[in-house]
Amino acid sequence: MEMLTARQIREKDYYRQFAQNFNINQHIDFSPVEGPLLEKERRPWNSYWRTYELPVDYFRDQKKSDLNLLDFGCGPGDNALRFSRVGYHVTGFDICEENIKTCNELFSINSCEEKGSFVVSPAEELPFQDNSFDVVVGIDILHHVDIPRAMEEVRRTLKDDGVAIFREPIEVPVFDKLRNTRLVRFFFPNTPSLENHITPDERKLNAQDLRLITSLFPEVKIERSLIFSRFDKLFRKHGDKTPSFLERIDHLICRVIPMIGHFGGAAVIILKKKSLLSIIAIALSPIQSLLLLL
Repeated sequence: MEMLTARQIREKDYYRQFAQNFNINQHIDFSPVEGPLLEKERRPWNSYWRTYELPVDYFRDQKKSDLNLLDFGCGPGDNALRFSRVGYHVTGFDICEENIKTCNELFSINSCEEKGSFVVSPAEELPFQDNSFDVVVGIDILHHVDIPRAMEEVRRTLKDDGVAIFREPIEVPVFDKLRNTRLVRFFFPNTPSLENHITPDERKLNAQDLRLITSLFPEVKIERSLIFSRFDKLFRKHGDKTPSFLERIDHLICRVIPMIGHFGGAAVIILKKKSLLSIIAIALSPIQSLLLLL
């Protein structure tokens, strides 16, 4: 493994401190995976619920029990534990040794050690073989890493016809200028802090990042959200897990007027890695249709 860069070292030091505040005995909310898994509840308007829902649907569609999921930047392991409940064998990596230790402890106290394995690694140089995972999921991770190198690793380790799903904050210049005014930052600080979970080097994904990501995968879907619901923090208590009315409004507006989605400050990025045979079949389909008309 290459020596860590200065940015990676800062991220590692930050998460070493962050890991110390994680309560391994805290209640973990499994409703985002159990809701769709048991067909009890879905929240397609919530980008986090959507990021859990998609791997649930993929697992059921494959009708196999030996699917491997990579938790891309697993942190202390709460997301990995949720995905293990779906039925995946979960592999996770994190740049911070303390997070990996917490992952193993979390799986141990939940009696599911055989469902998870965790390693220390940066996102830009993964210690996994090519075509290792059916699904890759990352939640608020790409804006912490070197995106070109990390996405090359996603493509390399994802199996043919596999799917990668990322939930990320997205730059919206018209809103971000307002967000970064002195008055707004006074009431809602966005400087690095453990309390607000903001690292020194993180930044929102921009249009150039999205173009690079989409250039690496032949099939891409980007679902934008967080338009009016960005104002939820003014009306809702921190940690409120009940459905958001403004998120529902955002979802409805984006379906009716898709262009409005460009003002969304969050995105669920869905990437599919097609096999060579699939790509050839897609390329030949117009020719096949033409021959049927002859």
